[in-house]
Amino acid sequence: MGTKDNQGKAWDSVTRSPEAMKMMAEGLRRSSLEGDMTQSPIVQEVMRNLGPQRTVLDIGAGVGRFAAPLAEAGCRVIALEPSLEMQGYLQRTVDSRQLSDRVRIVHEAWPTKSEYQAEVALAAFVIQFSEDPVQFVRAMEQSASIRCILGVHVDPMFNFASDLWAAFHPNQDPPRMPILADLYPKLLAQGIAANVEIVTEQHGPRLSDKGTAFNILANRLQITDDETSLQRLRIMWQAHGEVWMKPRPMRTAILSWKPDSASK
Repeated sequence: MGTKDNQGKAWDSVTRSPEAMKMMAEGLRRSSLEGDMTQSPIVQEVMRNLGPQRTVLDIGAGVGRFAAPLAEAGCRVIALEPSLEMQGYLQRTVDSRQLSDRVRIVHEAWPTKSEYQAEVALAAFVIQFSEDPVQFVRAMEQSASIRCILGVHVDPMFNFASDLWAAFHPNQDPPRMPILADLYPKLLAQGIAANVEIVTEQHGPRLSDKGTAFNILANRLQITDDETSLQRLRIMWQAHGEVWMKPRPMRTAILSWKPDSASK
């Protein structure tokens, strides 16, 4: 029940390469600069559930888009980030905002071999990379004394790329990122009835140039080593790239629940 299907594994192969991680990190960095992140619904949910110690375990902290505003709001944050590409951005965020006394960066994947404890365990948009989502959330529960909070996509990212997939791989199913509809039933099966808040945000170009966006799309379609397919995609990009890059509403689910450990 906990392992990924072939589509999920294919999604991993698309998103875990160093080039993909660098592109993702740059996009996340740019998104974190848009607006006041202290007003993010995810940050607000964490703040509502803090105890007197004001401690947060940020699992898959990425570039620090949640760790930084939480630290600036007075939290002490353990920021777990396994990707070296992401960790470089995270370290620069911490240094530039002078948060080294409040943010501890740890280069480990989740679940970790080491034990970490905090009032709130936060995992925003990272559980989809887990081989075993059930193990992932159970480990969160062991680390949180007050609340577990998950940020999960309701709508697939790059959904239009799935429609394009058939043009290049007619005999293969497209890589599919796990979303709320896949993950929530797994939680229910484990007796976790999380509160769910659905928020809608605009998602659009987070990148500095169209060339980078094109490279991300080619990577999603797994055609970066096929010049013939790349040329076909360039023609499609010229015709539809502007539409594909337009901001669009995307729904996010914030799942929040009291861990079993809080009752013991």
